Amino acid sequence: MRVDELVSMGGVAPPPLESPLTSEKLNEVRDLYEQVYAVGLEAFFETKWYMGSQGLHALASNTGGVNETVAGFLQSMAKTDANDVAGMQYSANLEFRVVWDLACLVKASEAKVNGGDTLPAPDDGSEAQNRVAVFEVLLSGEFLDHNPLMRVPSQGDYHRIREFRFWYYLAEFLRIKDQPNVDMTLQREHILGLVRELLDGRENRDVLYSFAVIRTLSPKFPPDFESTLSPHLDELDPKSKLAVARKFIQDESQVTGGTTNVVRRFSEIAVRAFILPGGNIQRMQG
Repeated sequence: MRVDELVSMGGVAPPPLESPLTSEKLNEVRDLYEQVYAVGLEAFFETKWYMGSQGLHALASNTGGVNETVAGFLQSMAKTDANDVAGMQYSANLEFRVVWDLACLVKASEAKVNGGDTLPAPDDGSEAQNRVAVFEVLLSGEFLDHNPLMRVPSQGDYHRIREFRFWYYLAEFLRIKDQPNVDMTLQREHILGLVRELLDGRENRDVLYSFAVIRTLSPKFPPDFESTLSPHLDELDPKSKLAVARKFIQDESQVTGGTTNVVRRFSEIAVRAFILPGGNIQRMQG
């Protein structure tokens, strides 16, 4: 299932707006975008595009679509009492759509693979768009035919070099396709090892790395594998590693978990993809 399908699993549609989108409502949408979602998206995808002029222009240009969705979300939240369980659940499901549609604003950028000896600007739309594409492939359970992310030059700002390497290797991981009668475990472990060395204590990278671990290891174990775990988890044991990654992502998806709405919703989408119901996991037979 693609991310758009995972987002739609809640079965909710944005409510019809009670009145047309006025300039006042559009300002409310922009305020929410700037104060909550753009901040979270920039932290997650490590870009300055969403808060920059390009991101704000993309939002303003999308006068229907995403603006109506966000306005409907605001309308729903304003009418929902905190004790209304069904209403709060509806708004929560609607926020999946809000976060993903706002993330996809960057798809309006030029589609290209950056090259050269210097890193692109922090607000480069093409690199941000390609990171969103890699994220979508990661959660969908699909693979990449080629790496759309920039091959990292040898010189540049130390922290940005590590950032670009992290994303590049994450995309390389998604190029390792299953082959008939060939065990790709060692190749995947090698690339995941490179990814892990670049986490640098960043929440988004921890989350993305955990997505990759869950996607890789889940097919090897039954859904109820946690019932057979040893009381003392061994970090080198694949089953233990999977249990730790699953627990981390499940915790991140909670209200008290991820530090931003974006992290929480993306983590919950991953739960849908890889844990419950886990439709993007094809378990090994035998």
